[in-house]
Amino acid sequence: MFKNLLFLLLVLITGPLYAQSGEQDSRIERKQFDDILFSPGLIVQHETFLEFNIMFGDVTAIDNGKIPVIGVDGFRIGVETNLRDGRHHTIAPKIGYEISATVFALRLSAVNYFQNGHSEFRVLPELGISLYGWANLTYGYGIPFNDGNLNNVSSHRVALSFNLDKRLKNALFN
Repeated sequence: MFKNLLFLLLVLITGPLYAQSGEQDSRIERKQFDDILFSPGLIVQHETFLEFNIMFGDVTAIDNGKIPVIGVDGFRIGVETNLRDGRHHTIAPKIGYEISATVFALRLSAVNYFQNGHSEFRVLPELGISLYGWANLTYGYGIPFNDGNLNNVSSHRVALSFNLDKRLKNALFN
């Protein structure tokens, strides 16, 4: 378990280190913001879950006169829950990284589900469509690292999430 967690942490940290910056075209108007976004969402997997995330990232708006590139990328930390009482209550803290720009959304998360003393750790890659980073509809597959015997969490999931930021909304709707 520790080796798998260490490997996931290593992948999440070293990925951005290999990013390369190129020369900027002087004709392109570029606006980039370091920001904190609130990112709520709705998840459908065996049951309906709600997610609440804080995203530390960059809102980007590039208008080159042809195809605008509007989106957001950054680290997410949050929690998922099914908001039920009793023996089926599930809560899942998670951490991940998201890139959503123009029409594509890509997210990789590490999630640990807790239910009635049972625990299950999963790596969760998600891929989907995006509305300029403001709204994302993704499909994900949770890869379990142990069998936590959870009865209301499936491996397949569909999520609808929103990245709430005033500048992102203005870039999208104006």
